[in-house]
Amino acid sequence: MRAWKSHSYEKLSILTDYLEVFAKASSSAANRVYLDAFAGETLNRIAGTDRTFPGSAEMALEVKPPFTHVRLFELARKRVGELSELVADRPNARVVHGDCNVTIPAALTSLPMKAPTFAFLDPDGMELDWATVRALADHKRAYAEEFDKSKVEMWILFSTSGMVRMLGKNREAVGENRLLDKAARLYGASGPLERVWEAKLAGEITGGEAQKAYLFLYMDRLADLGYQHLLVRPIHGSRGELYAMVFASDHPAGANIMQWAQERDRVRPRADTLFDVPEPRPAYEDLHTGWRNEFPIELPTWTELA
Repeated sequence: MRAWKSHSYEKLSILTDYLEVFAKASSSAANRVYLDAFAGETLNRIAGTDRTFPGSAEMALEVKPPFTHVRLFELARKRVGELSELVADRPNARVVHGDCNVTIPAALTSLPMKAPTFAFLDPDGMELDWATVRALADHKRAYAEEFDKSKVEMWILFSTSGMVRMLGKNREAVGENRLLDKAARLYGASGPLERVWEAKLAGEITGGEAQKAYLFLYMDRLADLGYQHLLVRPIHGSRGELYAMVFASDHPAGANIMQWAQERDRVRPRADTLFDVPEPRPAYEDLHTGWRNEFPIELPTWTELA
């Protein structure tokens, strides 16, 4: 059982609120699909306490009305066993063992293309390839464009701190370990990413500006996939920003619901609290729109990876 800080509990609490509204809003549809790319543990613990809480898979399975198709993707064999026990009596759910970057594109071929679909993409770090994100966006694209429907909605963890650590200050280490190539797989393209990294090393921009650029470039790529409504909420720990949760939708209602879920008062249990008291959460800020206009350097166009 893994121990998590309060921000992880809050993330799953937000997910639950959103999925409940998503399911009710799409209740007239014949099918509803939930995809969990990194399904993880079935039971988790608040760090410094004995308090436990369920993982994202169980939360999604308890949503009413239920999803007609639930796919839980997991690489670790032990977790696959736990997830399989969780879904043993649920014919609507399946556990898919393996690297989700391989298994998700294959799984999409057996899922109803017309169904409202939500994908929770919550890696520990840098494991999510852009090709997987693109496959999800393309899954319903033809149907969505022909009938004015929505593509797959996604809520994605983007590890801003991971990008900063990976691309660090040591040019030789980055080159020897081909870390820029690894980072480019997150975006599916190269050009702006490398320019930001070079500018940071040269002192043209600050570390904070580079960190924001890594995130906003990722959101630019989501916009290039045709997503018209993008929301981001940076998540901070005691030492600064840890990651950002990026929401991508075609529909303004989806963005409004996610904003509501992120802004509402919410319990954030910690080791130093005795009672569950909902706390006010920060108001949403549009951090992405127009960011390039204020960025200190000009960025090149993207070159798609082969």
